[in-house]
Amino acid sequence: MLIARVGLLREILLLVVLLLTFSFPSYAKNVLYSSVSPEFPNGLHAKYLQFIAHKMDMELDIVPMPFARRVLALQSGKIDLMVGMQGQEQQQNLDDIIYIYPAYEQLRHTFFVLALNQTKLDDFDDLLDMNIGVTIQVKYYDRFEHQPGLRLITVSTLKQKIELLLKGRIDTFIHYQEGAEPFIKQMQLDDKVVVANYQPSEYNQYHVVITKKSRLYPYQETLQKVIKTAVENDDFIKIRVAHYEP
Repeated sequence: MLIARVGLLREILLLVVLLLTFSFPSYAKNVLYSSVSPEFPNGLHAKYLQFIAHKMDMELDIVPMPFARRVLALQSGKIDLMVGMQGQEQQQNLDDIIYIYPAYEQLRHTFFVLALNQTKLDDFDDLLDMNIGVTIQVKYYDRFEHQPGLRLITVSTLKQKIELLLKGRIDTFIHYQEGAEPFIKQMQLDDKVVVANYQPSEYNQYHVVITKKSRLYPYQETLQKVIKTAVENDDFIKIRVAHYEP
């Protein structure tokens, strides 16, 4: 009787060991690795990623990185997915990146200037005489991208753009308005850094993107259904509105 109980106990222990051994790798496979800007570790993009991970039934692991490093990490397979990538037609040099359709949101890039210089940027041609702050590797609207002779000062973060503007190193910078204005207000600079008179009319489409090195690549169809359903239900709009509510 005692021997039988000992044997049963051994079997139970062996079963527990096997369960633990095989459960850890499967759990690791259910982690979605991604990245957001170091300026906004808990910002809107992080909330989009949390939503996507939840819908994909995955845990989320975010490592903050500047935009250019995020793209490289995605291409090398260090992260599985990115949000905030503009339309494919504007990223022709990134052939290995797979765009998930439809776009999850549309935003307009916006020019900001010092309040005392607000009237100095009244039309596109005024940009030809200005130093313009842009984000490394970000593509903007069509006319801007194809205009030769623009003096572009590339930086990694929105904060750097604002600091260069305040120091007079640049005359304007371009960033999407919905993200820049709350940050400017948080820095208590909304009376000094304002929207310029001239603004582009085009809106940019933003996509979720992966690569063939992503562990999500085999589940591309499922991911696309998640994004499509979320767009149809206005889920990303609801997340954005809630994020920017006072």
